[in-house]
Amino acid sequence: MRPAFLAPVLLLALACGPSDPRTLTDAGASALASGDSTKALASFEEALAGLKPTDAEYVRASMGRFQALVRSEPERARDEFLAFAKVQAASLAESHYGILVGEFLRRGRTVEAIDVMDAGVKAFPNSEAMLAIRKRVEEQARSSKDPASMQKLKGLGYVGDK
Repeated sequence: MRPAFLAPVLLLALACGPSDPRTLTDAGASALASGDSTKALASFEEALAGLKPTDAEYVRASMGRFQALVRSEPERARDEFLAFAKVQAASLAESHYGILVGEFLRRGRTVEAIDVMDAGVKAFPNSEAMLAIRKRVEEQARSSKDPASMQKLKGLGYVGDK
């Protein structure tokens, strides 16, 4: 009789959904890739609730969360990423900055991209990858119709009056 008792318990456990942070992060990445940033954000946040900053999956889930936030709350995404980058500096590579900069640029959020790029250049001052990211940001700032982007780059010392 025990197996019959266990079956409903197992079904209930499976119905509650995945609680494994890696599974949740994978689900968030899939939702993000399909364009569902709301579902992605929920998955990444649920994954992060089960992770510690020292866990291997923490940075991956956090980066996914930031990417999802760029799509709905770009200023918040920038601010939270910059705070995260200060705390998790040892865990981040140039590519993490590049991922977020690319996300901002694809959505025409050049000013936010500049802020993240600037933090990346300061974190990796001799990086060829960051130089390439900087050039990409400068190109988009020059071609955008938003004068605030060029003013920001000038203010940070990346471009002069041309």
